[in-house]
Amino acid sequence: MIETAQIIAVGDEVLWGETVNTNAAWMAQFLMRFGIRPEFQCVVPDQESAIGEALIRALRVADLVVIIGGLGPTADDRTLDAVSQALGVALDVHPQVLEHISGRHSRQVGWEASIHRQSRVLRGAEVWLNFRGQAPGQVMAAGTSDRWVALLPGPPSEMKGLAEAGMAEWLSPRARSRIHRDTYSIFDLGESAVAAHLAPLLQGQHPQTGIYAQPGRVDVRIETPDTPEGRIQRERSRAWVLTHVPVPVYVLGDTSREAYLIQWLQDRQMTVAAMESLTGGLLLSTLIANPGASASVLGGAVAYTDPVKRMFGVPSEVLETHGAVSAPCAEAMAEAARHYFGADVGIATTGFAGPDGGTASDPAGTFYVGCAGPGGTVSHRRYTPLDRQAVRQMAVQTAMSAVWEVLKLPILL
Repeated sequence: MIETAQIIAVGDEVLWGETVNTNAAWMAQFLMRFGIRPEFQCVVPDQESAIGEALIRALRVADLVVIIGGLGPTADDRTLDAVSQALGVALDVHPQVLEHISGRHSRQVGWEASIHRQSRVLRGAEVWLNFRGQAPGQVMAAGTSDRWVALLPGPPSEMKGLAEAGMAEWLSPRARSRIHRDTYSIFDLGESAVAAHLAPLLQGQHPQTGIYAQPGRVDVRIETPDTPEGRIQRERSRAWVLTHVPVPVYVLGDTSREAYLIQWLQDRQMTVAAMESLTGGLLLSTLIANPGASASVLGGAVAYTDPVKRMFGVPSEVLETHGAVSAPCAEAMAEAARHYFGADVGIATTGFAGPDGGTASDPAGTFYVGCAGPGGTVSHRRYTPLDRQAVRQMAVQTAMSAVWEVLKLPILL
């Protein structure tokens, strides 16, 4: 059974940071669907010695080594030659691959050498034709051991296509069992607080539980085997999370709060507008990033100064009495945005993003959000001693929570 894996990315452009290695992240998630735990990732240059040495090291400890990249038609694509030498396995031109590539290849200068080079496979390997490109995927046993080496091309669409079409079928009978992953998202509580509420769950090994935090959001991921025992663990873990965290816990599935909100508003022919101070347009940008936003997002204002806030309808007495960074101002901004733009829902953000500014009662990192809608107006204060961008990102997420509260939207999406 294949239980562990290592992922090797090949390419100077990846090693030097010119290309971000999203392939390894995707492959890690793909393998975990089959209960295969990635234990190590590395990036190596386009050098046969480096590729071969990385492969030999990985085979000492991993059941499966996945090598991504370096299968192209040029002389600097050296993965096949490196693996061939490291394993002591010859390379052969595969007739079916040759025919497949010939029918898809241009007839420019050097095309015959190109297709022959990309049609080479390790002798004895199982081969997966590449219907999104040219170089095939392939997998073979490493010697007489129960360890395996899989090779996939570097272009992400080709790598993913071959993994889903060929590698998945090959893995299924060899993997221990499929893994079910549940992700619970919490937007109104910090990482340490979430960890404290879920301490007994996090300290155990069954199920496998982890916390992953980003500004304004904490995800709790729980992995259980797709077995009768695993399904019992899954339900018990779900009940524990939903009953022990004292703020809303979201089950987003394949969507996001922003995408859900846009669709929810569109379905009801409702609209939203915003007045932003410290987020400076980040809130509206987050909403507009979702398809269909034009039907629901009317517009907004970056009201960074008091005169601009007044210009868009924030009462002077609110600013003079409570200040721009306050709950009354956040509520007034949300209401002003709603009325000025004629929207059903108005959202607002104001605060001290830092590193300068702030007061004794509201130090840098303090912000207020407001939301005004058909059901009334709410505001929330948050403080986070993070960097400027993190404070702004957290304000966006807190504003979304205020929208959820006003519109009484579901948290199990």
